[in-house]
Amino acid sequence: MIEGNQKTGMDNNRDVVSKQMNAITRAMFKLATNDFVRSELPNLDQYVKSSMVAMEKDDPSALEYALNRLYIQLHIAGSKYSPSERKLLSIRNGYSCYPGGLSPLIMAEPFIKSESIVVDLGAGNGLQGLLLQRVYPHQKTLQIELSSEMIRVGRIFQQALGISDDRVEWINDDIANVSIEDVDFVYIYRPARPFGSGQELYQAIACKLAEVRKPLIVFSVADCLAKFLDKRFSIFYTDGHLTCFFKELEVR
Repeated sequence: MIEGNQKTGMDNNRDVVSKQMNAITRAMFKLATNDFVRSELPNLDQYVKSSMVAMEKDDPSALEYALNRLYIQLHIAGSKYSPSERKLLSIRNGYSCYPGGLSPLIMAEPFIKSESIVVDLGAGNGLQGLLLQRVYPHQKTLQIELSSEMIRVGRIFQQALGISDDRVEWINDDIANVSIEDVDFVYIYRPARPFGSGQELYQAIACKLAEVRKPLIVFSVADCLAKFLDKRFSIFYTDGHLTCFFKELEVR
């Protein structure tokens, strides 16, 4: 059962949100100032400087804007597909590498515990999952991604953040092929267009989520999952960008 203060969110207590944003900011700065990361993204310096200027001016709006720009630059690193990967992406009617934003990172705090197993379905370079692991350390983060190049970059990000290999598993495969039965927190940003073969992918994902035999939280950005999920899933938060589902533990 979700506690009342978890259900709302996201109560957005200013001190808590400020603490989370500080942790996210430090993690992004650690990435953006790492030599190996900068070799992949040589234009990062301007985004770091903009963020630092906004911090020095103590301008929350300017800082939010600058951090989002930095986040987007980090998110796109390695966004390439081999011909075979591109073909499968096309067959799946898939999208490639859309940033989910900072708000899901902040809102995840009540739901990720030290024993949690988190999965990002269509992880890209793993930025979102790595930030979740860095800010809310937990047992394991599964990063499922079709692009081998994005996984290569993601491993660089992981090393830059100092996250040990036992806490992150990179899986270079189609989402539909991977078992997620041990997870208790799912992050997904609309991986495919919700029609044709894309609809088949959502059906496959919904079946995998239904097979999880423990309480489950799903954070879905630009949600297309809702109509495919069974009646055990209920929406406890939505704001037009992020939709959050809870699946109760089955009683037999």
